[in-house]
Amino acid sequence: MKAFAIAGFMGVASGSSIPNIKLNTGAEMPMISFGTWQYDSQTAENAVKLAIQTGFNHIDTANDYGNQDGVGRALKGLNRSSYFLTTKVPPGSGSATTKALNDNMRLLDLDYVDLVLVHYPPISAKFGLGCSEMQDQWKAMEDFYKSGKTKAIGVSNYCISSLECIAKTATVTPAVNQVKFHVGMGTDPIGLKSYSDSKGIVTQAYSPLGDGTSELITGDLVTGIGKAHNATGAQVSLRWLIETGVPLSTKTTKQSHMQEDLEIFGEKFPLVAEEKSKLDSATSPAGGVSFICSKAEGSVVV
Repeated sequence: MKAFAIAGFMGVASGSSIPNIKLNTGAEMPMISFGTWQYDSQTAENAVKLAIQTGFNHIDTANDYGNQDGVGRALKGLNRSSYFLTTKVPPGSGSATTKALNDNMRLLDLDYVDLVLVHYPPISAKFGLGCSEMQDQWKAMEDFYKSGKTKAIGVSNYCISSLECIAKTATVTPAVNQVKFHVGMGTDPIGLKSYSDSKGIVTQAYSPLGDGTSELITGDLVTGIGKAHNATGAQVSLRWLIETGVPLSTKTTKQSHMQEDLEIFGEKFPLVAEEKSKLDSATSPAGGVSFICSKAEGSVVV
């Protein structure tokens, strides 16, 4: 039985409704977000405005992106309940995390964010992960959540061992773990999704089309399935994640691509069982859940 069900509807674009997934705090997160990685502030502002106009209602940013002021400008004046905002803070001590969280609020010019993630765990030069550092940072995240400045807190690029580490002292379970996830990695890479499901943690995908690989956009498998649905190969790749129960984040500055991404919730789908099975069993393109997990799993030290 799945730990989460797609619930409710939020936003309309290209004739398609965007479903939500309910997080363990009760907050409802739209199943697709518009990402802003590698965009400077002005590009992020323009892209977010266009994404909102096109129908996106979930925006994803981070301290490390250096564009939160632009994202904030793009959202200025909008009804706050009309969109869901995810941001991220880098690894650091509890005090550094509190500062980063407050910087988020100042740069975004918001009273609260919907979801804030620890961007990645602290990593040593040899990919050793310090459990006590993770626990200290998570305590600062919990304090931020309990202050009412966010509806949910979570992590990104966390392995099972990292999740187990913070669980030892946590009073709030992470709501989300955002990791690299795409066709070719199977439905439960390194057992992370099933573990997260068992703990009430939603697995969210970044790089849903790999690292720009053409195989998930114009490859024979995805385009062959796409023909039966009058859909593109990219839409098939994204839809597979949705049907696997994994919300995702995409990014583009082109409105045509934004519209294409949102159409995965329209009348072209769902995939039939045979199509889903072929995508489930695909082993290419290969990719670890994240660079951090593939290098560091099992290396957490207390």
